[in-house]
Amino acid sequence: MNRIGLIIPSSNTTMEREFWESLNGHATIHAGRVFLENVMVSELTALEDEAVREARKLVTAGVDVLVYGCTSGSFVKGPQQYSGIEEKLEKLGKPAVATSGAVIRALTHLGAGKISLITPYTRDITEVEKAFLAKHGFEVLSTFHASIVANLDIGMVKDDEVAEWATENTHPDSDAIFISCTNLSTFKAIKRIEENTGKPVVSSNSATLWNVLQKLNKKINLPRLGMLFSAR
Repeated sequence: MNRIGLIIPSSNTTMEREFWESLNGHATIHAGRVFLENVMVSELTALEDEAVREARKLVTAGVDVLVYGCTSGSFVKGPQQYSGIEEKLEKLGKPAVATSGAVIRALTHLGAGKISLITPYTRDITEVEKAFLAKHGFEVLSTFHASIVANLDIGMVKDDEVAEWATENTHPDSDAIFISCTNLSTFKAIKRIEENTGKPVVSSNSATLWNVLQKLNKKINLPRLGMLFSAR
């Protein structure tokens, strides 16, 4: 059985749960935490160095892959921040995935050039993410932001509410819907949103899990996670 070394913000209550539920019997999750209370630029920019320290600890647990599970914390410094994080982690001798990089790869895999962006963030963080996506060649046709600052509060948003955000705020011409934030619960909403909109849905956690399974060369049947997991 594979071991996944997952580094998440200290206030994240969602990503471990969604990974455990999906990977039960296939892999175990071994988590490290970096301090974060609020999704604000001042706190997000301080995460990277602490993440590398946590990764060094996780390597001693014999993990097969290192995962930096924070979306905004891997794009807020610029369009190549995620690749820099992955390079730092891979110097520890393990393959690595940073969430923002996983999102770019997942959207590219789906051939999605035009995106509807759904976030729990404030307007300023959402605009930074829109610019990040544009730098990687994606046209963001519409955005929705819920203006939640406290990360613990983001983890309390129900899947039904996420489904409502996405269904009501998707541009008719978008190729895909991207729902951002690893602390936002989405795995029970993805299939419903796809049925409501007819468009593929990528969330931070679904993209990260998809990319991790690629790194492990592992296939798992996860139909509830939508078109990303069935696209060729």
